[in-house]
Amino acid sequence: MSKVDVRVLKDLTESKKRVMTNVVQHLEQREMKKRSWRWQYSVLSIIFTVCIGIFLYTQYSGNQEQLASTPIVLDEKFLNFYLETDPRVKDQTRSNDAKKEKFDFFLQAESLYAYARSKGIVPTQKQIDEQLESLMEVGINQNEAQLAEQLKMLNVTREEFIEQYIKPLSYKFAIINLLLEQEKNQYKDVNKPILFFLVGKDALNYLEEHDSQEIAALREKYNIPVGEKEIHSKRGIVVAIKEHEFLVVSYADESDIGKLSIDDIVQKHGNGTWFPLIDVPTTLALGDDVEVKYSTDLAGEKDDSKIGFADIDSMKILEDH
Repeated sequence: MSKVDVRVLKDLTESKKRVMTNVVQHLEQREMKKRSWRWQYSVLSIIFTVCIGIFLYTQYSGNQEQLASTPIVLDEKFLNFYLETDPRVKDQTRSNDAKKEKFDFFLQAESLYAYARSKGIVPTQKQIDEQLESLMEVGINQNEAQLAEQLKMLNVTREEFIEQYIKPLSYKFAIINLLLEQEKNQYKDVNKPILFFLVGKDALNYLEEHDSQEIAALREKYNIPVGEKEIHSKRGIVVAIKEHEFLVVSYADESDIGKLSIDDIVQKHGNGTWFPLIDVPTTLALGDDVEVKYSTDLAGEKDDSKIGFADIDSMKILEDH
């Protein structure tokens, strides 16, 4: 079982771009070591890092029974824990941003879990056990002082923490992993970060459709600000279109399309961004000059990569090219 280095994820004060970049980097590292797409240690460790202590290493007994009941969706105790253990929430100058960030991650994780359940996905005991073992490995990076502080804050024993928090997480990790493996069949030939955006969007839509009242109640109870997304813009030429994504390269020359490979075009101009093919004009074609609005962008698969990935808020085809 490969280890997960979560040290770079402990400081969540950085931008969403940095967080999402770490998601993809961890995803690719795990793909290289073991060819099963277990991205959840990247995405969800952002949320759960602070709740996995060294006690998982010292207290793990190997007794891995099936959970007596299936974990619930929108489990409030997790949201309360994420907020209570984040010092930024106590900082008046950063409180709103920190709470919104935590809540957004909480909703994303819970939506993926709910969406997987809606598809009838059920993990095997072996799959649950594997997630529990992996959580134990993550816990090695924690320390006793931090653990003691967290347990005191929650007013629970180590054993209670395992039962109430860690075992439900192992179940959720297992079912989300199965969801993404299944969704790869629907979104074939898609870059992994784009797959995450597509499945994540479907999952959030599902959760908001079925649990909007519960989400609203949690927002009100914990005074979570709605806030506006920070929108960025990219203008360039569409140099590739696939079934579920399209590639935009700034300053590209339309005449290069068909003469140069996609990689050569990207290298020539030093940039390129893949976007999900969602809510775009039906007339979109190669060579179009476009402007794409997005809120989250990711670094390439390698540090020296000139291709990135981003979600999509809106786009338009420009006429002045």
